[in-house]
Amino acid sequence: MNQVITQHGWGLDQSFWDNYKVEFQKNGWYWQDNERGYFSKNVNESKWIKNILNDQIKMVLCHSLGFHLIQENLLDEASHVVLINSFNNFLPSSKKRNLIYRSLKRMEKKIILFEAENMLKEFIHRSFLPNNMTINFQNMFYNNLGGLNNNLLLNDLKKLYTDKNYIKSFKKNCNVIVINSKSDLILDQDSRDNFIELLNKTLTKKPTVIELDNQGHCLTNLNFYQIIKRTLDNKYAK
Repeated sequence: MNQVITQHGWGLDQSFWDNYKVEFQKNGWYWQDNERGYFSKNVNESKWIKNILNDQIKMVLCHSLGFHLIQENLLDEASHVVLINSFNNFLPSSKKRNLIYRSLKRMEKKIILFEAENMLKEFIHRSFLPNNMTINFQNMFYNNLGGLNNNLLLNDLKKLYTDKNYIKSFKKNCNVIVINSKSDLILDQDSRDNFIELLNKTLTKKPTVIELDNQGHCLTNLNFYQIIKRTLDNKYAK
């Protein structure tokens, strides 16, 4: 039995994965979502289902900050890790660093002043550009804005401007797939490149890097299962 455990990023919830999971479940994958609880929902930290089959896939899917929110023990046991528009350090080392830092501090101030709702609407809208949010996600997002956990939003936002000089541990023979969007308006190219460089230096197996056209920081309007299946088929065919 192949398994998937997900971790959504900042300002999102587990419904971010609703369109992703359908094809996986149709094809027999066991899917679980971690829930951070930004919208005052119950926090959920998933666990791998024990299975005696040695050839099963244990796949972690992380979006953006989700890489820093996922439990380390899940990564330690994962056979595959898919990192979607992820990073080790959100702030780039380029000249844009100060500009992005000031933007984060403005967002922080909005949360402190209990003005997070409009700020979050703008952030999520920009995250999906150049595409629009799906209707289902939009309905979920707007319906849940009244229950924001401001303290958690603030604490996790601070993780975005905290430099990290180490990388989370992976299983020695873990297969890492990095998926980056060419039209990402949230994560700077320098931060993406630095992350890939760090993974190349750290991992036993070099990561597979996939770049998507016409996609923003939040992916939509694509068959994610087919992207993963095609990548796995190509790997195992070599």
